[in-house]
Amino acid sequence: MSQKTSWWRSWEITIDRDWITTIMMAVLFIICGLLLAQEIRHVAQGYFHGPERLRISFWSIWNKVFEVIAAIYFFMFAFSVPKKSVKTASILMGTDLAVYALLSCFPISLALGHIVAISGSAARQIALIIYCVEIARWLVSVFHRNPQPNFGDGT
Repeated sequence: MSQKTSWWRSWEITIDRDWITTIMMAVLFIICGLLLAQEIRHVAQGYFHGPERLRISFWSIWNKVFEVIAAIYFFMFAFSVPKKSVKTASILMGTDLAVYALLSCFPISLALGHIVAISGSAARQIALIIYCVEIARWLVSVFHRNPQPNFGDGT
């Protein structure tokens, strides 16, 4: 066997799942990582945005409806997943979105808005870290190196 072939065999990797699921999980991992980096950058720059006041316009109402729908889906996802860490992350994200949607309907003070923005940022960061860790664990469990054949034992 040539040296090139034996080197290539040492790098062969087997994927236990289908390619589409694996690629989608890798894309989800990248998205969660980018969202986490954005949240960390906002904290480092001191940029916190609290709940925006609901205005009577198409886009303002559309954004609030989307927040409510996303919060409902996060809660539904939390109760359909057996892993407790993913449940916790989904409940954190759903609660953050629900609080933002609810508080945008009422006039709140700037101090309360700032507190909500800081706590929401912390909740999002914790949830995104949990998602990234769990997706990374899943990806590591899916990829396996092929076992090395033993050609030197003579059997």
